[in-house]
Amino acid sequence: MAVVWGADTALTTQTAINNTVEEFLGTIDLSTALQAHVQLEVDNESGSITDDLIVNIYSTLDATSEVFDDEPFMQFTITPSGIALERHAFVVSGIYKFRIGCLSSGATDVYTAGGDYRVRTS
Repeated sequence: MAVVWGADTALTTQTAINNTVEEFLGTIDLSTALQAHVQLEVDNESGSITDDLIVNIYSTLDATSEVFDDEPFMQFTITPSGIALERHAFVVSGIYKFRIGCLSSGATDVYTAGGDYRVRTS
């Protein structure tokens, strides 16, 4: 059986991500898919590498009136290796729908984050 992937879909690019307000890059629906392959594009805007970018994945069971979890289903941090655009991939499966939130771990660094994803349909 061949693996079938959906179209390359852009996430919403968020700028000025700091440690005050979590910014959301998009919602990905897995109700008719098996998994999502996400490639984040992360850029440090502040010219230093002091703080990490915290990436939170929140799940929901709701189709239209989305009620997302209070705590992340999955969480990881990205520590940039330099002051330049970097790409970081991850895969999510086993849940109905999720959204991606980003927050700086401290008050020094500010980030831009966006990227793309594809869902696997079979």
